[in-house]
Amino acid sequence: MERTPVAETASRLTALDDYAGFTVDPGPDFVRLETAEADGRLDRWLALLVAEHGGRNVAGSTLGSGLAAAVNSPSVGSLVLDARCPDPSLANLAVRPAGNGEFEARAVLTETIAVLAGDPAAAHPSSLVLPGPDALDDWWASRVAATLTPLFDAVRTRAPFGLRNLWGLAADDVTATALWVAQLAGRDPGAAWARAQRLLDALARHTPVRFGRARPFPVADRLHQVRTTCCLYYRSTLEPGPPAESRCDTCPLRDDDSRRRRMLDYA
Repeated sequence: MERTPVAETASRLTALDDYAGFTVDPGPDFVRLETAEADGRLDRWLALLVAEHGGRNVAGSTLGSGLAAAVNSPSVGSLVLDARCPDPSLANLAVRPAGNGEFEARAVLTETIAVLAGDPAAAHPSSLVLPGPDALDDWWASRVAATLTPLFDAVRTRAPFGLRNLWGLAADDVTATALWVAQLAGRDPGAAWARAQRLLDALARHTPVRFGRARPFPVADRLHQVRTTCCLYYRSTLEPGPPAESRCDTCPLRDDDSRRRRMLDYA
């Protein structure tokens, strides 16, 4: 049986890395994001994260980051790899919980995919053909903003991590996803960075709060980012030790000298 365009793109992303991909055939262990608040899942996920990390602030950050990735990873990954986009609307997304409040897989529920006129999939009945790259970016951005706004509002009512920071995490995730998929696919990292900035330009027109943006940080032959928002993971009880050692390599609170040394060590 011929695969749909969204299944083709999902397969190509998964071939790069399992976690970069997504499924179009979720099983009963997946949870629809649309119902996650009403059925109490958000509360359970947050409680698991509080127990895991020892505080509601870092738990709220971790939950918000996971939700952002569930929305961004399938769509941004597809845009970078194939210049097409599965629908990131709230009713179209699902996650498979990992058991600790985080998510181990993502899914889309319909075959809808936005493409450009020159895409080989443009004639497929599940394809929404848009007139150009700007229209594609705005289609993505309007749906991402409409999806993440109620999810982030729900997280904010349950944890002290603020809305501006939640949107900052989402913006950082767009850039991180674009760079990672480009690296996996052997694409130009500079082009991936520029692609992410155009997506963020479009997203900024739809979000309820302003968000910051990461800055590029090249090390050796690889392009990294310095995130705009600290995820607070260094405060987790899973990361004992001085904060200066526990902060992520891409954390905006880490100094650039130690950041460069650590990135070179892992290169």
